[in-house]
Amino acid sequence: MAKHQSKHRSERHVSSTGTELTEKSFEMQLQELLKQKKYRQALEEIKKIQRSHPEIEFTPKESEIWFLRGQEEFQKHDFKQAEKSFGRALELGLVGDIYYWQAKCLLELNRLDVALNLLRGAFEAGNLIKDYSICYLKLLLLKGDTATVEQLIKQQSKRFSAAQLHWIRGVLALKQGQPEDALTSFQKIKRPITPGDLPNAWIIYSQQMSGNWNAAANLLGLQSSKKIVGRPKYLENPILERLAIAQQAKTGELPLKPQNLEQEDPFIQDAVSTLTIVQLVNAGNHHDAAHVLVRRERRSTRFPELESLRIPLLTLAGQQALNQGQTECAELFWQPLLSEKPFNPQLAVNLLQVLNANDSDKKRQSVLTQLLRWLELEGKQKPQEWPDTRLKPTLAHLHCWMADAYMAIHRERAALGALQQAERICPTSPELLGRKGLVAAMEGNYTEAISLITQALEGGCRYKEAYDTLLTCLDELGDKQARNETRRRFGKHFGDLSVETEVERLPWVDALSTLNYPLFSRSVQAKDKKDPAIRACQIFANAVQSQVNSGGRVSLNQKAAVEAWDSLLQKLSGSEQIPVLQAIALSINLFAKKEKGIAALINQYVQKLFNLSTEHPEARIAHLVVLAVKENSPQKLEFPLRVYLDTMPQPGNALANIQLHARRFGCITTLVPALEEALRREPQNPLLLLARATTYHVEHPKYEELKQEGFELARRLQDAKALQAFREEQAFLFAREAVSIMPTPEELENQNVSNLDDLLEGMLQKLFGNKIPKAEFERMLPELKQKILNKMPDFSDEEEDDDDDELDLDFIFGNLPPASRKQKNKKKRGFQEFL
Repeated sequence: MAKHQSKHRSERHVSSTGTELTEKSFEMQLQELLKQKKYRQALEEIKKIQRSHPEIEFTPKESEIWFLRGQEEFQKHDFKQAEKSFGRALELGLVGDIYYWQAKCLLELNRLDVALNLLRGAFEAGNLIKDYSICYLKLLLLKGDTATVEQLIKQQSKRFSAAQLHWIRGVLALKQGQPEDALTSFQKIKRPITPGDLPNAWIIYSQQMSGNWNAAANLLGLQSSKKIVGRPKYLENPILERLAIAQQAKTGELPLKPQNLEQEDPFIQDAVSTLTIVQLVNAGNHHDAAHVLVRRERRSTRFPELESLRIPLLTLAGQQALNQGQTECAELFWQPLLSEKPFNPQLAVNLLQVLNANDSDKKRQSVLTQLLRWLELEGKQKPQEWPDTRLKPTLAHLHCWMADAYMAIHRERAALGALQQAERICPTSPELLGRKGLVAAMEGNYTEAISLITQALEGGCRYKEAYDTLLTCLDELGDKQARNETRRRFGKHFGDLSVETEVERLPWVDALSTLNYPLFSRSVQAKDKKDPAIRACQIFANAVQSQVNSGGRVSLNQKAAVEAWDSLLQKLSGSEQIPVLQAIALSINLFAKKEKGIAALINQYVQKLFNLSTEHPEARIAHLVVLAVKENSPQKLEFPLRVYLDTMPQPGNALANIQLHARRFGCITTLVPALEEALRREPQNPLLLLARATTYHVEHPKYEELKQEGFELARRLQDAKALQAFREEQAFLFAREAVSIMPTPEELENQNVSNLDDLLEGMLQKLFGNKIPKAEFERMLPELKQKILNKMPDFSDEEEDDDDDELDLDFIFGNLPPASRKQKNKKKRGFQEFL
């Protein structure tokens, strides 16, 4: 009984510790989000953590974050949403400044009565702080209720500051026709009584009402001299400008305004706008600088330097606008550049993305026509750069895009014509097969559609409508098993997470990626022998005939291994052989001693992998991945890599895909020159940025810098393929961290209790030692040891394969990749609209 109670106390302590860790990690995460002004994401994270840990308290409070979010929305002039955010903050009990901001928001929405009732209630309840009590009086004046205002300052004067009382008495004096008294009151105010107030404006207005026009002119900067030094005072604020206009109308004097500057001296106007553009560019604000440039009625002839900036400025501004989610501005900046010489094909492709987002379907046809003409001319003039193996699939791809654009505006016959043109050029194009599958689905030929679209996806087609239609056809036929298999195979390319898990992890890849032969051997021996790639790894382990040397390698019985491998391969189809050949070549390369015959053995299976690529395009990727891991010199990959990339419509993504596969098997740097060259062409490609990051060690600053840059870009662009790659990278890092803290199997086989205790302490030191204070770590150590000991796997029986004995990684990391979530399919305009 005592033992039972002790166990329960221990579990409660562990639970408490886990909560403390969760609270600390969440607090850090929350502060980081707030630092980056990601208020929406911070509120979502609060909602998540409250569901699982309702007892956790955090700073700032949820109401304060809603307040910050509302202020940000107000600054963006999104008053409707800001009013909701401020309202939510009030519901959660926030008081103080919130009343001022909510009232200000309601006024912007022309809801004076609601704002007045809000501040009246806050004032009467004593919740309106003294600094903002004047706001209640201001709203009463806007409503015309001067009687209540006079009553309040007479009976409750202590609830207002001296400056507030001076201001309200000045306004009441103006209403009573006593501007001199008003001026006396306003001159006593030294600073704004609420944000945005202009005390000087009330003094100027009082001077005007008193007829003191010269005094008002001096305060406004309406000097009679034509020589004006600096910016006139009245141009600093719209209120002062309105006062200046009123004075001009009354006195007949002509104030100097920007319109006059433009009419009287165009050079000055050019200089002002040019200076504005330069200042904005220097500040990195290409977006606003481009708007100033576009608003100019003509190109400047006085500042040729500005004209030389036009193309690069509009190009950068369009990218900045796109990154900010303002696709209409990106279209405005990029559209005129297509008429510039020489034609920029990358800009045209980027513009197509923007036009698609803006539903500018007719403009898409024009851009595609230009792109097709350019490509046809390039193919004739530069045949060495555009061999038929690259030119024809790319032309077919563009004609398929043209068909998509026609379908979006309901020109079905023109769309079919574009597809026929694509078929004449490249009948085997995956993009064409995908669209033909869509046509078959429109006609109700679901079986034919499934066959065509599946071939397209296998060939590399990544058209979202094709994938969605394939799932629809399988639904129509009621083939749930085939639908799930389709999602497993292709879903990750379209942001549709796998049926079982968000990130599909292949057992043979996980085993090899340990880069540790003892762990590799133990891992594959415990796996299912029905998996051919795992079986290939088991054959390697069974053919080992020596202990691991200091370099982590073993001697291989080559004859026995080859016989077993060849026997295994004979039973498999061509596509099934691809992962097996990859597993064989990589296991030899990673773990076998460099003995006689080993190099030739690796090359034998690499060659078999290459031979499959003529019938199975996916074998080309596997072949290049193995070469990237195997070779030490980038020059040895240059030719096969170039031959492959020249056939790909998106060579940057194809190259990144090879690196992201290869990085599972070590720190691979053989592709660095190719990646650098690709990034020079596509600096905003998130997949390339991630791939380049993986050529650095994860502790290197460049790894995190490039990875974060790529992720933010992928998130802003909602690039499903890139986002999936980032998920897979994170899952790989989690798995590798788990392996790094684990002791070796040999260490675990030692059943000495004291040694095991040391092992556990070493694991925990690796995991938490640098993340929490030493005293806190030592206090938590006994409880953490007990928690892991209860979940420790038993390595004494190699045949045992019980999931319940696996180490509880979720307890340790608390942030493993989540289970899959079904995505909501957005309705697209195109072929699917007719299904």
